[in-house]
Amino acid sequence: MFHLLLALLFALPSPLAQEAPAKGETPPDETYTVECTFHNPAYMGPCTVQEKVSQKLSPRDACTGILSCLNDARCLKTYCNATTVRGGWTLVKAERQKAEVPSGPMNRPAASPAPTPARS
Repeated sequence: MFHLLLALLFALPSPLAQEAPAKGETPPDETYTVECTFHNPAYMGPCTVQEKVSQKLSPRDACTGILSCLNDARCLKTYCNATTVRGGWTLVKAERQKAEVPSGPMNRPAASPAPTPARS
């Protein structure tokens, strides 16, 4: 009986369920990275989530969507090291991630060659 109820719970659509946006749905120049920090007494330490979101969403709105998922047992997305803790989460901090610094070697002007020692 329990397994049947559990199966029905996951089969029903949830208005709070988070789905990943379709690839190419929002152009990269219209997104930013939001950093959300959550707390739950049943989870050891803070949970920090970084996610690309539409420029149309404020950091708080974007983090509230993730918070809804963390507090909904029907949400299939995983956060916080794929925790199974659902319910009791609170939003601690929501902020726009600072501009990302490109990785890899930086373009620097070529250095002048070292002077060759004079021969005597």
